[in-house]
Amino acid sequence: MGLFGFGKAPAKPLRLLAQDAEDLPAISALVQDAALRMADIAYDPAGRSVTLQMSRFCHEKAGAVPLRAPSVLRISDVTGVKTRGLDTKQKTLPLSLLDIAAEPLEAPAFALTLRFAGAADRDMRIEVECLDVLLLDLAPPRRAKMLPDHAL
Repeated sequence: MGLFGFGKAPAKPLRLLAQDAEDLPAISALVQDAALRMADIAYDPAGRSVTLQMSRFCHEKAGAVPLRAPSVLRISDVTGVKTRGLDTKQKTLPLSLLDIAAEPLEAPAFALTLRFAGAADRDMRIEVECLDVLLLDLAPPRRAKMLPDHAL
């Protein structure tokens, strides 16, 4: 039941974990067109993690009303991070995440590439000891102000 017993029950927030290369495409598809700012990306070398706080566009909710969900993407077991085409000092820089790709290194290590809209070479390479990627919606989706519109 919805609010005060009317309407549909609210959708359950997503909680997905990728621990092998076959799991990652599902998470990549779900975070496509996520909106964030450079300040929403946190690298914790001591905790060996990278966390992205984002407004995830809900592609899985087909319909006339575009939705976004406040979400967190956490990448664990991080051994190194490199950026290309991103000014990490420009904290208000708006970003739109396009996809996440995994390149196998010496097993069980991987290099994850997070590609952002804009310039052709606008990405973040995150090397991990093993795959441990968590996507977590923090609240139910809300109406989006606009549809994603970006250059590839």
